[in-house]
Amino acid sequence: MPTYTLAAIPAASHGSLISCSSPARYKKTWIEVADLAGIRAAVAEYGTRLHDNYQGASFLVSVTPERGGDHPERFSEARWKGSLGTEHWIRVIPEDTPFKAYLTQVEAMLAHEVRS
Repeated sequence: MPTYTLAAIPAASHGSLISCSSPARYKKTWIEVADLAGIRAAVAEYGTRLHDNYQGASFLVSVTPERGGDHPERFSEARWKGSLGTEHWIRVIPEDTPFKAYLTQVEAMLAHEVRS
């Protein structure tokens, strides 16, 4: 069964523009799922748990397949088109809000999800 990593990445939006931190700094959760429906369900469960634990945090859920592993047909297309539900927890912030300062605040909220 294909293996993926999920990570909560601080992110924010100014409408159509999304800015986020680098995924490499964040703790990862490993999942094994057989199809796109399983990935969507895992993303929804993971994101909802984090949203419940970190009220007010604005983040996206990064989904990365294990290198060299197989993944379901159309995975890449679903990932790039945003149909895996990874952006559900991104907040739209006012245009005059500096991204970097905002993302630093979100990172502080998600402190337990950041590698030390």
